[in-house]
Amino acid sequence: MVRAKTNKVWRKSILQQVFGDLVKRYVKATFIGPAAFDALKRGNAGRVHSVFERTFNIAIGNELVGIARSSVPRSPINLITDIPADEDMRSLGIQKGMEVQIVDERIFIGGVLEISLKDAKLWQPKTRTERCVGRELIEQNLKLAKQFAADKRERDGLGQLLLHMDEISRGAMPSASDLNRVAKAALPHLLSLVKAVQAGDIDGVRGAAKGLVGLGPGLSPSADDALAGFTAALWWTSRSLCNGIDRAKEINQAIVSRAGGTTLLSQQLLRWAAKGEVDERIQGLFEVLLGGMPQDVEAASGRVLAMGETSGVDTMVGILLGFELGLKLFSSKT
Repeated sequence: MVRAKTNKVWRKSILQQVFGDLVKRYVKATFIGPAAFDALKRGNAGRVHSVFERTFNIAIGNELVGIARSSVPRSPINLITDIPADEDMRSLGIQKGMEVQIVDERIFIGGVLEISLKDAKLWQPKTRTERCVGRELIEQNLKLAKQFAADKRERDGLGQLLLHMDEISRGAMPSASDLNRVAKAALPHLLSLVKAVQAGDIDGVRGAAKGLVGLGPGLSPSADDALAGFTAALWWTSRSLCNGIDRAKEINQAIVSRAGGTTLLSQQLLRWAAKGEVDERIQGLFEVLLGGMPQDVEAASGRVLAMGETSGVDTMVGILLGFELGLKLFSSKT
């Protein structure tokens, strides 16, 4: 990572004032996503935003950067380190609110952690498949993904909707009377989104997105994950099929225009997903659906469904809807 040199005297003084003479742990960054790269390049200070088992987030201005252990898949907003895959990030002594300083290709987290950026490789996510199979095979792959997701559905988040993707993708209300609170609240807005996209009604897309954004608990609410999957799927289908690119971009921009009503993390994920840039597990599924073989669909779908507590199933709802609509809008029957 490239950063302008800092005055040595100033640097020594600042680091001593903030962190003292001893940092407890030194690690190296191995990969950095484009959003994380941009945030670290622009800022020189921040604070710890949140801490989890596999990652912790630092806030730099209005951007979050996820600091992850070695086992975490790459994503636009993540910085992957060489911290062992079995080490709990919470055991490092990092706490919410700790001060962060970025100096000379190094990140200092309080007095407990120093991360070297010197050898980090920039990971640039793909935004289309280089080899697109025919429509018939794509539809077969998509059908297998829907079947697998329905079999593996969860009762939390939007997972119950995976059993009803055919009806929802047509804009029809499914006969589902036992939906949980989040799925029940999201369903009418998802149907409105489908109908608006099919009709080319951009105001309707904005209205549906407003109803979905921020719906659900956590740093990345369930409906936000679905919208991220939906927008990324539209982007990938339009660009991989080389048709409807401007239309997909207009739809995605309308959805992102309502992102201010959710968490900082979801806002970032939605902005990048709307340009087709996603976690490498989602990217892998897109490549299989558009350019792979049926025997690979189950494994690729399973990796996405396993993401987080409900993020995977929530994202899969959006992916399946996005691909269904993308194929109808952006490809021909021939």
